[in-house]
Amino acid sequence: MTLNKNKSITKRINRIIIASLLIGIGGSAVIFLSYMINTYDIVSIESLGQQADILYNTIETLMLPGEAQLAVDYFQKTMLVNPDYQIRLYKSNGTMAFSNDSTVTDVNRRLGQSIFNLNTNRIMDSIFPEERYFKIAQTPNPNNIPVAFEYKAADSGNIYIKLYRPLQNIYKCWKCHGTDHSIRGVIEISNNRTAIIKERNVIIAISMASFIVLITLLIIIITQFLNRIIIAPVKEIGLICSGVTQGNFTERANIKNNDEIGILGQTVNKMVEGLHERFELSKYVSSSTLSSLRSERKGEKLPLTLFFSDIRNFTFYSEQNAPEKVVLNLNKILNYQSEIIHNQSGDIDKYVGDEIVALFHSESGCLKACQAALSIQQYLMNNPDDFDSLKIGIGINYGEVILGNIGSDKRADFTVIGDNVNTAARLCNVAKAGQIIISDSFYNKVKSHVLVNGPYKVKVKGKAQQIRVYLLKKIKENQS
Repeated sequence: MTLNKNKSITKRINRIIIASLLIGIGGSAVIFLSYMINTYDIVSIESLGQQADILYNTIETLMLPGEAQLAVDYFQKTMLVNPDYQIRLYKSNGTMAFSNDSTVTDVNRRLGQSIFNLNTNRIMDSIFPEERYFKIAQTPNPNNIPVAFEYKAADSGNIYIKLYRPLQNIYKCWKCHGTDHSIRGVIEISNNRTAIIKERNVIIAISMASFIVLITLLIIIITQFLNRIIIAPVKEIGLICSGVTQGNFTERANIKNNDEIGILGQTVNKMVEGLHERFELSKYVSSSTLSSLRSERKGEKLPLTLFFSDIRNFTFYSEQNAPEKVVLNLNKILNYQSEIIHNQSGDIDKYVGDEIVALFHSESGCLKACQAALSIQQYLMNNPDDFDSLKIGIGINYGEVILGNIGSDKRADFTVIGDNVNTAARLCNVAKAGQIIISDSFYNKVKSHVLVNGPYKVKVKGKAQQIRVYLLKKIKENQS
């Protein structure tokens, strides 16, 4: 199976880590910065509000005896101390207080005498308030709450916080200002926050840069940790398992982790060792046995072609030669026969000493058994030196047998039993070196395809009567 790179565990884990850190730490950072900015704004406005209260009381104290000039001096001295701090007083109609003598004239008129002196020189320049917020500040409210807003100057680009605090026309002011209005003026306090906002923006930029660096470092550290502790070992285990599916049992997981991943690596190593042992053992187990294990077949009766081959005079040969030579040549001749049988779709059921028991399934298996037997005998006859002049006899039978797991619970073989199996074995015993003896039932399956000698009558063990057999010679021309 081909791995989709977009679905690799490494990329998915990295995405999860990045998303978690961005949402977690990033969200916390945004909330913190927002809280810091809002808190600073609130503190600034509250501070201006407190200053407005102080000014309110100061103006009230100075205006009751008519000391307007003292109030103006107070404003100007305060602004000289802090140039970023501006204080203005507006009349209820929006004109600048102390910019002319209209208020003094009105007061003297109401009192009926010239108690306050006129000053023909304007005390303050005429500057107009922000109309929208000024109107809001003039709206009566029970708690005399000031109106605050942020303002950006069009000419300089400076940013200010402005606060309008209404001056209530209270009882002790009625004598001079009359009773026809509830607001007799509005205090404007303006604080230039440009430098502070720039400093705040620098802090935010540094915080964001620090956040990005922190996130990057955390991503690198966490991904490297996960890669070393989890992902790399899992990949290593995956490669080992993939190799096992291709028959490679030499690789082992080299995982040093003393955790669940380390235990998994040790388990995989033991599994590979066990699979290797079973793979080696499978060489000694027939394909039908392996098939039965996969399909959980218990036993059945069916017709099969039974192929037996046995080395002639092998006992004498083994007594006359060294064990190493005997085993070497025995394995060579068994290996050669096995390859021919497999090439003809046969199944090696078992090796019994120097004897091979093979099975051929289906109707076409009869002719394939003939081809295998003839190929083996032909090669041995033409190349005697390859197998130290060893020769074999072959017996083939066709008939119904019982196929199933035969043996104990701990050691069993999926093999064939029955009279037809015994007959095939007896035919092999009868066959001389280089001969292929086939039964009458087998001949009836292939007689249109082969040339034989016979029939002959032979007496075999286990049969009261002689049985009819044939000597297989060759397959007819143009036969597959």
